[in-house]
Amino acid sequence: MLAVVHRNGYLVMVNTHLARALGHAQQALQGQQLATIVPESGQGFNPSDVLGFLAHCRCWLGKLSLRKADGQSLLVQATMVPLKDDAGQIDRVLILATSAARQQDFPPLVADVQDSFYSMLEGLATPVLLHRQGSILYANQAMLSLTGYSLAALQGLPYEELTHPESRERLRERLAARLRGETTQTRFESCLQSATGQRCWVEQAVGMLPVDGRATLIDTYINLNEQRKSEALQLHMRQVLAQIIDGSPVPTMVIDEHHVVTHWNRAVEKVTSISATDMVGTRDQWKPFYDAPRPVLADLIVDDAQAARVREHYQDRYRPSEVIPDAWEAEGFFSTARLAGVWFVFTASPLRDGKGRIVGAIETLVDVTRLKTSELALQKAHDDLEQQVKERTGQLASANAQLAQDNAERRRAEVQLRQHNEALEKLNEQLTQAQAQLAQSEKLASIGQLAAGVAHEINNPIGYVHSNIGSLRNYLGDLMALLTAYEQLPSTADIDALRRKIDVEFLREDIPSLISESQEGITRVKKIVQDLKDFSRVDSSQEWQTADLHHGIDSTLNIVNNEIKYKADVVKEYGVVPPVECLPSQLNQVFMNLLVNAAHAMGQERGCITIRSGTVGDFAWLEFADNGGGMPPEIQQKIFDPFFTTKPVGKGTGLGLSLTYGILQKHHGRITVQSQVGKGTVFRIELPIVQPAAAAGTVNV
Repeated sequence: MLAVVHRNGYLVMVNTHLARALGHAQQALQGQQLATIVPESGQGFNPSDVLGFLAHCRCWLGKLSLRKADGQSLLVQATMVPLKDDAGQIDRVLILATSAARQQDFPPLVADVQDSFYSMLEGLATPVLLHRQGSILYANQAMLSLTGYSLAALQGLPYEELTHPESRERLRERLAARLRGETTQTRFESCLQSATGQRCWVEQAVGMLPVDGRATLIDTYINLNEQRKSEALQLHMRQVLAQIIDGSPVPTMVIDEHHVVTHWNRAVEKVTSISATDMVGTRDQWKPFYDAPRPVLADLIVDDAQAARVREHYQDRYRPSEVIPDAWEAEGFFSTARLAGVWFVFTASPLRDGKGRIVGAIETLVDVTRLKTSELALQKAHDDLEQQVKERTGQLASANAQLAQDNAERRRAEVQLRQHNEALEKLNEQLTQAQAQLAQSEKLASIGQLAAGVAHEINNPIGYVHSNIGSLRNYLGDLMALLTAYEQLPSTADIDALRRKIDVEFLREDIPSLISESQEGITRVKKIVQDLKDFSRVDSSQEWQTADLHHGIDSTLNIVNNEIKYKADVVKEYGVVPPVECLPSQLNQVFMNLLVNAAHAMGQERGCITIRSGTVGDFAWLEFADNGGGMPPEIQQKIFDPFFTTKPVGKGTGLGLSLTYGILQKHHGRITVQSQVGKGTVFRIELPIVQPAAAAGTVNV
């Protein structure tokens, strides 16, 4: 019957035999406290005391009274063994139990070990020895087989004499440490002396447990003789291998997994003129072959290099071995101080341990200088023959070459003529575009000049009309005051009839209203004229100046109001923008183009044009957004090209956005467009608040 108990006292695992013996379901017991089946009473048993005891001993032996599901007791012979976690701390306890024959009370540390503990040790295949104060108390059969002693002979032998004299001092140190309660180095390597006087190498562990109520040391052993024999055999095999390699007529070297030379046979000493004494134990296997450190083929094998790395050092002079897996073959010519004019073929293969891990590499060299010299001579003869064939065919080829040259000259002339024609066509197209842009600019300038002149001519009569209406309002006020005073005088029948005829009360109300409406109309005309002057800016020089962008947009909106008011509402979301250094009249043209295009983009339903502004760093930005029809990506890529327009013939020149692009380029600004079909378009302008000192900026689209 088995159970595993966590150090906190709950059952981690219960096997079916224990669950069945106690009358519980196996799953029902797991996770329960140990007190569910082992009451903390009777026999003086206390789980916390047992855990404290196991911290210093290897096991606990005793009899327990377990509580069954029906309340009855089950007496068992129990052995408790501590289990440690990865950090070496006891975190669980394994309980092994067998049914006891009779009901008796036993203390936690039982005295009756002959019928319980010794019988358990006899069944172990591990050699076990019990001793106390230098006397051997007990040895199981495995221990007797290991040492060749009988039990009686061992019990009459002082404990230390079982250990070989060379290991007795270490044994005394370990026993003293264990008796002091130290548990960090309880396992160590030692050497026993058998009954026949032979050495027996073991790994010895020393523990402590109570037997007959007294602290007793328990030794367990692992036989290392086979391991020592295996190590000796490996040493012998290495010696034999070294003799085989050293006696081989093939130049051979061996390196280990750290690239250290372990073998350098006589044949390779002869061809390289370097002795094994100078080479073994170093990483200088490159020196006989190269002027500077670099890996040899064996080094690449140890590194488990792939073909790409082998190619890096041997170019096209390598290939995988057809006989040995993971082996490589390569060739090279060496003209170093030690190897003057020698061709070698290398073969390197891995050396692996029992687990298949690469632990080194062996490399052999074959001198193929004679064969290579013959190959080179044959190659030279072949090259000479090819040269003669080339010379004979060269004469025939020269005539063909001359003919081909003449044809090539004719084709080059045709290509040059075609390129010249294409250049003329492109130049003509650029000239046409420039003329159209110049005409559009002159047209806009003329319109601006005309608008400024008309504004100036209208402004004068509007000014005195506005002034006269103001004066008329004052005069009418005086007349109304006089009329009020006359009304205070006694009236006559004629005056009353005249008052009723002209309806004086109505005139009193209507005349001020007429004057106000006339004055408001004159003010609006004056504002339009002023906006027209601001838009054209002919009264200012065409020099860079600081201007309020919001004022320029408002003036432009007044000018193009007739284009917009029937198609869209204008929403202004102005931010804080400082005055910007610019050419105001040119920026007004940009605003006009964007606003008119936004109005034309509206469909049948009335739309909305939103104007936003703000600053980012040293730049002011403006956005003109509409919810019109939008543009597909292929149209967006062409809108700034001269003469490109989506309007019907006669409705647009295709120069509006092209001029806008040029104006913003002149202002060292940027313009971007985002558009989605069916949702609308947003043009974003970014202008430097202060123009850079150097000209020739660029515009990003």
